[in-house]
Amino acid sequence: MLRIIQNKLGGSIKPRSGVQAIRWRLHNRSGMIDLVNRINGYIRHSSRLVQLNRVCAVLGVQLLSPDALHNKHGWFAGFLDADGSIGYYFKGAYNRPQLTLSVTNKLYIDVVHFMIYFGGAIYFDKAQNGYYKWSIQSEENFAAFLEYTKVCPPQSIQKRNRLLLVKEYYRLVGLKAYKAQEGTVLHKAWLNFNRKWTSSIQSGEDIVHLKS
Repeated sequence: MLRIIQNKLGGSIKPRSGVQAIRWRLHNRSGMIDLVNRINGYIRHSSRLVQLNRVCAVLGVQLLSPDALHNKHGWFAGFLDADGSIGYYFKGAYNRPQLTLSVTNKLYIDVVHFMIYFGGAIYFDKAQNGYYKWSIQSEENFAAFLEYTKVCPPQSIQKRNRLLLVKEYYRLVGLKAYKAQEGTVLHKAWLNFNRKWTSSIQSGEDIVHLKS
């Protein structure tokens, strides 16, 4: 994902010391002006808007208000890439898999747009000094969000791959392949699905809790 940005704007990509992450940096003034002109008017994340305002002041660029959101706006895909996750876990007395797509943020106002356009629910989690999480779990909500990603696909390969597997997930869960007898065609299909699902994992946020 950082390479896509670097190819358009230049800058450097280097590993961050002490953590499993890499960082893209841009320092030159002409590159910063190009960047600001590309994103000005499209930033609506509360803290990022404040930061952009400071940068615009330094560069002598007028800050533009965020454009109007709609159900085909690329902002949702970008937010999912940055602060979202998709995974499933087993729950309930019948140990049935539950698929969940979510995005998180410290401020309610920065996630409420997802609920307005794609349904689902928002709850407050007290962990990590508190944050708001929007999530969808129903097949109907997933179908609506998948329609959106046909227009604005995420740039994260991991999230994109998992979204492409959602229909197969619901098909196999409907056939109860997750509890099929070992060695059967359904059991093999479930194992194959999980190989494709887990092969996309690269970060802790996307870890799927598989049945032990």
